[in-house]
Amino acid sequence: MRTLRYGGNLQVGDFIAVSYTNCIWFGWYAGDGRGTLQYYSINSPINSYENYENWKTRQASGGARSERYPNGFTRKCLYKSYINSVHQTRVMKIANPEELFTEQEDREKYEKSKEILIQLNFIQK
Repeated sequence: MRTLRYGGNLQVGDFIAVSYTNCIWFGWYAGDGRGTLQYYSINSPINSYENYENWKTRQASGGARSERYPNGFTRKCLYKSYINSVHQTRVMKIANPEELFTEQEDREKYEKSKEILIQLNFIQK
């Protein structure tokens, strides 16, 4: 378990904000690696799912057979992001992300990403 200055103890599946260059990225904490903090950016589940659906459509219409998704759409299909220089103040746990997004487009992106991660049993409802 990682402890942050803003938000307290961090557990896999927690929604976070990450300070990255000159902006803030949002996503879900996925664990620690070799000196890194790993997370699924808010866009990763959406993009990966759309890629999977496009692949299925091509396969159904007679596209070249491929074993790109031998087990269907799983967590292994998602792209993880990471940061190397992890500091207590570079990441913030967000307890109520629903209250954070005031723009409709951002809220929809959050909800879609969350729903995909629920389907993959990465986070709970």
